[in-house]
Amino acid sequence: MQDPAVMPEKIVALLEANGASDITVSGYEPMTGGYSRLMARFDASFTVDGITESGSYVLRGDPPEGQAIIETDRSQEFAVIQTVTPYLNTPAARFLDAAGSIIGTPALVIDFTEAESTLPWIEKNGSDALPAKLAELAGAMHTIPVNKLPEILARPISGDPLTDQIMMWKQTAANHVEHLPIFRYVAAWLDANRPPPVPISLVHHDFSTANMLVDSNGDLVVIDFELATIGDPREDLGYFKAYAQAAPPDLIDENPEVFLDRYREVTGFTEEQINPVVMTYFLVLGVIGVVSQISNSGSSMARGETSSTGIAFNLDNLLFGQAAWMAATDALEAALDGEVK
Repeated sequence: MQDPAVMPEKIVALLEANGASDITVSGYEPMTGGYSRLMARFDASFTVDGITESGSYVLRGDPPEGQAIIETDRSQEFAVIQTVTPYLNTPAARFLDAAGSIIGTPALVIDFTEAESTLPWIEKNGSDALPAKLAELAGAMHTIPVNKLPEILARPISGDPLTDQIMMWKQTAANHVEHLPIFRYVAAWLDANRPPPVPISLVHHDFSTANMLVDSNGDLVVIDFELATIGDPREDLGYFKAYAQAAPPDLIDENPEVFLDRYREVTGFTEEQINPVVMTYFLVLGVIGVVSQISNSGSSMARGETSSTGIAFNLDNLLFGQAAWMAATDALEAALDGEVK
């Protein structure tokens, strides 16, 4: 995917395999900034079902074996994007090479968007309007009918998403190459302080400003559904807050009442089900999907099973996270005793 001399021909073959004809591809250029996947932008024109299209597109594929920071499935990601596009402001998924037999690695093609990365946009324009827009985006995602979502998406094994997430904390500790007592402490604390339940929904699992853009209308665009599952929607809100501690601003904290009022309005959740205390609970619980992936890749590196230097860099996030989890659990003890238990 990194060689512009051969990739246009491969993309033509990919589009042909997906039913396109009269294809031209130009301007192929690898993109920087992809956290877990290789990405490139290209221009193309083609005809599908008698309709001719042209524009810019993004090829998103797996890195070489042994170099992935997290392991996910392009076919699942493609299916999720196709399902959520009618409901969300997100670039559409267009073509898929599920096995990687054409591109050389499992890959999908999505529309390119001219929307701007969120943090640079905030630096230039401020963030006053974004808490309400964030609530609307999260609410739209969390109210997509579950029966419309792809069957390939993981559902709660136990029947309860909180139980599954707490068990993942325990399993991550057990699977790591070193002893991780803080993970077991966090799991026990989460189990003892469960908030009231809400209906299950799509969960992005990497819901952060890193995976959001701002379009020409000032609306938020959400991207990167590779970690999506079905679970408790509040996991996304907690993850957003956890990520914002390392990469501010926290758009929720900037105007929490505006965010919460609009999110409750869109979802129909009650104040008992979603409030600042509950969001902080999910700040701890909701990060385990990414934390477990980083922990597992760190164990693989320690065993000599993988060679990516990016894994070593990202292990530092676990150290940062441990301080955040301890601070959150300490701060919420009294509040949770009174409001959630």
